[in-house]
Amino acid sequence: MEARIRKLEKDIDQLKKAYERYFSGVERLAPEKLAASVAREVRSFTGTVISNTALRFRVQQAIARYQTYLAYWQKTMKELEEGKKPRRRLGEKPAATAPEGEDTLEMTDAGAGKGKIEGFYAALTREYERAGMKKVPGMDRVQVALEDQMKVIREKFACEKVVFKVVSEDGKVRIKASPSRRSKG
Repeated sequence: MEARIRKLEKDIDQLKKAYERYFSGVERLAPEKLAASVAREVRSFTGTVISNTALRFRVQQAIARYQTYLAYWQKTMKELEEGKKPRRRLGEKPAATAPEGEDTLEMTDAGAGKGKIEGFYAALTREYERAGMKKVPGMDRVQVALEDQMKVIREKFACEKVVFKVVSEDGKVRIKASPSRRSKG
């Protein structure tokens, strides 16, 4: 019995490594045969009565670990299939992060310029994705909200410019607004 348990633990570790290689782009195909084999082994232990407490604990622990990995693998596979998570190819560099300053936007009465707002919106969208939030507000809605907030802050602080910054706090994405250091006049 102990040899079977040791084999199960070893196979789960091998499967974990195989999926890591697949997700990182080292392997071209998912480890379906090994996954099916491990699933059969796990099912074979399901109805087995194990009188030794230590061995029973090891089996339960191995099965729980497998179930946790399985949920993660299924979620990641779904994200790959839906195109939410790009799969890297061997030798490919990771996706570029936001260009410096793109998560900050400075606005005046004249606005900020379409290119700057689009870059700011792209940074906002990336932050929403990182936080795992599904619903991203539309660009028009964000732009209107920024303009409204800019008017309020300019009146309150008598400033020429308002600086907006995308921040993520406690798993929530927010846009923080602050008056520019330079005042009117």
